[in-house]
Amino acid sequence: MTLANELTSSPPLPGPMAGLRVLDLTRQIAGPYSTKLMADYGADVIKIEQREVGDPSRHLPPYFHDVVDAEGSLHFLYLNTSKRGITLDLKSERGREIFLDLARTADVVVENFRPGVMEEMGIGWETLHAINPRLVLTSISNFGQTGPYRDLRASELVEYGMSGVMTISGREDRSPLKHGLSQGQYDAGAYAAWVTAMMLLWQVQGREGQWVDISIMDVLSTTLVLNEPYYAWMGGIQGRRTPAGDGTGNGLADIMPCADGYVIVQHRQQEPWANVVALLEEPELDNDLYTSNEGRMLASETLYEALKKGLSRITKRELFEKGAKLGVLIGIAQDPADILNCPHLNARGYFVDVDHPTTGPMKYPGAPVRMPGTGWAVHRPAPLLGQHTDEVLDELGISAAERAELRAQKVI
Repeated sequence: MTLANELTSSPPLPGPMAGLRVLDLTRQIAGPYSTKLMADYGADVIKIEQREVGDPSRHLPPYFHDVVDAEGSLHFLYLNTSKRGITLDLKSERGREIFLDLARTADVVVENFRPGVMEEMGIGWETLHAINPRLVLTSISNFGQTGPYRDLRASELVEYGMSGVMTISGREDRSPLKHGLSQGQYDAGAYAAWVTAMMLLWQVQGREGQWVDISIMDVLSTTLVLNEPYYAWMGGIQGRRTPAGDGTGNGLADIMPCADGYVIVQHRQQEPWANVVALLEEPELDNDLYTSNEGRMLASETLYEALKKGLSRITKRELFEKGAKLGVLIGIAQDPADILNCPHLNARGYFVDVDHPTTGPMKYPGAPVRMPGTGWAVHRPAPLLGQHTDEVLDELGISAAERAELRAQKVI
């Protein structure tokens, strides 16, 4: 079987986290993304939500066809695939007992409450470790469980600013920029899943479970890579990008407009400049001055205008396909339609169809990482609020009569 066939084979192979049970107390984006990764890779993830309200991301737009519906938030639908969902009042004595009963045999608990909330509810690290010494507790928060900023509120914008990432994002003639949407949350969720998996390896070696402290600020700061060492070791400050077309940039390090979108056209010194000329078929580019880095710097303004002129006549797909044949370093700034129809992603079987009661079948982004010989799959759509409460409590030995009583008491 070829690699491509094995990666898209059906039915799915068992996931690498099959047989593990994860209790998911997370909300919004970072935490649910971490547990989604675990669930899609095979773990039995039990998502525990507040009665009636559920995860706040259920109320986060956009909604399916713009119809406001707690079961139709696209954030929630994507972030909670493959999980079983129950409702439980963790502030009630019986709700706390049920959670601790689940935790006795669980492998992992993941939470992203404000630091200290787990302890306030009587289900913090000390309690969990006492009843299940092998359990891994993964806590995700804005600034971590320690430090002077521990209890401060934050948003994605605040986290980006505090982490230092914004100081190198954008153009130097404008204010610092944040990356689009919620990339910091997804980064933190990915780190949380990765480190939790490392702690599970620690666990299977017979060692006691650990408390994993994920700080979104720490994660984002880590992605800077050279920024802090550059300053600490040399006193240098990495700046933001030079504006294109102002006499200091020549367009070869910028995203440039073309006939129907934006592309990236770059030139490697070891490659013939004639390839760029052949790509754009712009006579003004056929100039010996542009064949060296020094010449391109001296003539940056005229080069920028010539590139812009040549690009304006060609579509992004034509540019990409022609550039690939010529060996030009080129890419497309792909919009959502481009991504969904991307021949490369589709050839790799990246998108998967998921059928949810609210939306019907829809295409979802698939596995972020492929591993031949082990499985990834969306085992079920995101749960309806409380969909699996009876199923999970029945597994705990709680009878139908007691479940009815718990509902009457608003515990579940």
